[in-house]
Amino acid sequence: MRDPTKKRREEHINGKEKCQNLHRLSVILSVHHERTIKKVLNQIEKLRPMEIVLVVDGCLDQSVKKILTYSSCPLTAFVYPFPLGDDVWRAIGAKEATGDVWLFLDADHVVAANDMQSFVRTCYRGADIALRKPITSLRQPSIEPDTVLLAKTFLNTLVSRHELGTSSMYDLPFAMTRQAASIIGVQHLVVPAVAHAIALHNQLRVEPSPYIASAKLTRKRATQRKNKPSVNQTILGDHLEAMDYVMSLK
Repeated sequence: MRDPTKKRREEHINGKEKCQNLHRLSVILSVHHERTIKKVLNQIEKLRPMEIVLVVDGCLDQSVKKILTYSSCPLTAFVYPFPLGDDVWRAIGAKEATGDVWLFLDADHVVAANDMQSFVRTCYRGADIALRKPITSLRQPSIEPDTVLLAKTFLNTLVSRHELGTSSMYDLPFAMTRQAASIIGVQHLVVPAVAHAIALHNQLRVEPSPYIASAKLTRKRATQRKNKPSVNQTILGDHLEAMDYVMSLK
């Protein structure tokens, strides 16, 4: 039987975090279409953030109108009728966010509010950047190691952060503080691997959150990656740029 005292304590912590969110949390969200946006915003609203910053690109006018009517939280939208580069939205959203902690999300994937809060909580407890947990094994039966995962691991090793494994600012969701962003430079968020390298070089406190992506989400991303080799090449190119940055410092 569950301890009722423990339950009350957990509820108190949750209430305290929601109060912090209301005054400190900016959610930065990339939107490409309206398919999943309603479900995503429903989960975000449970966090009670002080603001939601939407960066919408490549949507039809009618879709944009629907997106803007979904949320009851304070919402600012930056709408581009043409597709942006893969990670340009991060820098745009970061430049406009006003909170102390920023949570980066992709509207293509629905993440439960409790899972999103785990990243924010990690920052509230002292981390500068909260990333997804590393994948514990790069090799599975009959599957070759993913070159992108190997690149992430090598970059962390190059900066003597072996324990981070495959954790990377490339992977969403992740959270960071405004102070960390000012040290990294929001313009560098356009290339997440470089931003990651700058953060580690400056000895920012980068920690994995308890969140683990679902198998369904992992499979979906693996399928997308398999069908779009150019995406893999871009990510690998970004990591080469990050490695060059690190080596230039040495």
